[in-house]
Amino acid sequence: MKKIIQLISILISSVAFAQTDGIKPCSTDSMFNIEMQNDPGLALRRQQLQDFTKQFIGPQQRVASATALYTIPVVFHVMHNYGTEDIPKQQILDAMVVLNESFQKLNSDTGDVIPFFQPIFADAQIQFRLANIDPQGNCTDGITRTRTSLTYSAGNNVKTLIDWPSDKYLNIWVVQHIASGAAGYAYYPGVSSNIDGVEILYDYVGGPQIGHYQSRSLTHEVGHYLNLPHTWGNSNSAGLASNCSIDDGIFDTPNCIGSTPSGCNLTQNTCGSGPSDSVDNVQNYMDYASCHKMFTEGQKAVMHAALNSSAGSRDNLWSQGNLLATGTEDGHVVTACVPKADFSNKPIYICEGGTVFFDDKSWRGDATAWQWNFPGGTPDTSSSQNPSVVYNTPGSYDVKLKVSNSAGVDSLIRSMLVTVLPDTGTNMIPYSEGFETIGIPGNDWSIENEGTSNAFAITSAAAASGSFSVRLLNQSGNSNGNVDALITPTINLLNVSGAVLTYKYAFAAKGVSDSSFFKVLASNDCGESWVQRLLKTSAALQTAPPTTGNFIPTVSQWATQTVSLAQSMFSGKPSVRIKFEFDQESGNNFYIDDINISGIVGINEILASEYEFGIHPNPTRSTASLKLELKENNFVKIELYDVVGKKVADITNNIYGAGKHQFEIQNKNYQGVYFVRVNIDDNTFTQKIVFVK
Repeated sequence: MKKIIQLISILISSVAFAQTDGIKPCSTDSMFNIEMQNDPGLALRRQQLQDFTKQFIGPQQRVASATALYTIPVVFHVMHNYGTEDIPKQQILDAMVVLNESFQKLNSDTGDVIPFFQPIFADAQIQFRLANIDPQGNCTDGITRTRTSLTYSAGNNVKTLIDWPSDKYLNIWVVQHIASGAAGYAYYPGVSSNIDGVEILYDYVGGPQIGHYQSRSLTHEVGHYLNLPHTWGNSNSAGLASNCSIDDGIFDTPNCIGSTPSGCNLTQNTCGSGPSDSVDNVQNYMDYASCHKMFTEGQKAVMHAALNSSAGSRDNLWSQGNLLATGTEDGHVVTACVPKADFSNKPIYICEGGTVFFDDKSWRGDATAWQWNFPGGTPDTSSSQNPSVVYNTPGSYDVKLKVSNSAGVDSLIRSMLVTVLPDTGTNMIPYSEGFETIGIPGNDWSIENEGTSNAFAITSAAAASGSFSVRLLNQSGNSNGNVDALITPTINLLNVSGAVLTYKYAFAAKGVSDSSFFKVLASNDCGESWVQRLLKTSAALQTAPPTTGNFIPTVSQWATQTVSLAQSMFSGKPSVRIKFEFDQESGNNFYIDDINISGIVGINEILASEYEFGIHPNPTRSTASLKLELKENNFVKIELYDVVGKKVADITNNIYGAGKHQFEIQNKNYQGVYFVRVNIDDNTFTQKIVFVK
């Protein structure tokens, strides 16, 4: 145990947490280096805080004392994409209870702290209150919600979307995944105001119901925010023998190597050099052990020093003027805020007759009344908070929500949110699309695009064949974390076995840091639910060398991919759709072209018999005759497709009278398996034909 307060000179920029299966990696070194390069004043501010802390604590290492609580205003920024990371308000309220119990020695397990540390078990005398007034003077409940795909790969990038003044609020960003792999990180006092605060995973925010370790992880992070290092010192790697030479510089926390999250050895002594060091403080919040539940008096003194120093911008937080400005002063009368209407903006696809379950995501103020409008739905209105609606008629429909309470009303319309498709797809096998004559979205093709980023679009910059393809422009204008999708029309695979999808694609990375990935998903219910059929990481997806320039593939930089749809959940189903989904993580442009779906089509024997349909000879070396008989005037369309679903010939497209008819299918250097598709009014069936030499 070192007797010199040296922790202030430790320039740690982030701290990682882990679940009980091991400590997750963190980005301490890289983030520290970035901050030191970007902020030359950081070292000076840290030295000023170090000097102040030495003076505040004094040469006798006295413990801090206070007659009143330090109050810190808090705001939670929930960064979400309408997934599980969009945690409910109650989960945040539960986290606030745990935070206050931890810093005021009110947790129910204080008696479990071993006798060795009971004399220095500190009530840190710090309390946290959700803000009731935002930086503009408006009503708030201390929670903001921002929809962003950056939540899937979060770091300081999410802080550019929203941050409140760090000298007035403790900013806590809640995300789905942190890019470094950490479960949470915090900055010590002194860093730039625009990144100052805590970032933490959504499932590490809450009360005891999420688990002891997880629920108190926020306490650990706020400890760092208030200038506490780990009990073993300036390292994120617990359990290393070399940690004995580091120490945290706090006089009453024994020198140790630290514990792993799965450990809780109350008798361990890893760096002891005397009687006072005879046992490690594994129950300390700043350890990684699974049984953390205390701060020491020395840690309390360091935190109070941080709250009284101007060097780290923590001294204004608890000032009476700031408490009044943020609505967190004692006796503040909390008033209701006008609710902010919200529900998911993700496109909804269902087959006719399907049911949609709507989930109210309104925030800021607690709504007491809801009014939904569902054009095209049954019912077409609802006052339930989370209604279910049946859609029986194909089409695209808006959804509107109006929420209210005693403070006011707010409403939101999501245009064309629900797309209802026919039970049976109108596109038959073989199916092909080369994007030469259509536009997207349109022609029953859909795109999914988040925010204002680039989306899949037709381009003439490159093509695997013809003049056009579909491109996702990632080289610029598509931020990391964005997820975009291109979705096919509904394909009818009734009477089809062994269905196969093929397509051509081209992709280049921007560099070695590219971690983009690409998925192919399939749906058998018009797109209501999806099953992954292919996943390719950037390394496997690349068809050209990395480039930071605007990637445009040459003819040789296209690849062909085959994906099986032979499973019974797809083959034989009447309403199958395919989704091509790209997750952008420093990738360059992605292109796709020549999409084909084919399979072995079982002819409808009843229809074949009714029309006396037949092809002879089959196989054939030259010309084959297709014969059929009509009972009345009918529209007849006959086409020839190759095995990958590309149309190679139009046989006829006309109205014919009752009687027998014969059509010639000429062999124009064809070889192998082809398919003849016959449409007679509303009836469609397909027959295989084989051309041989």
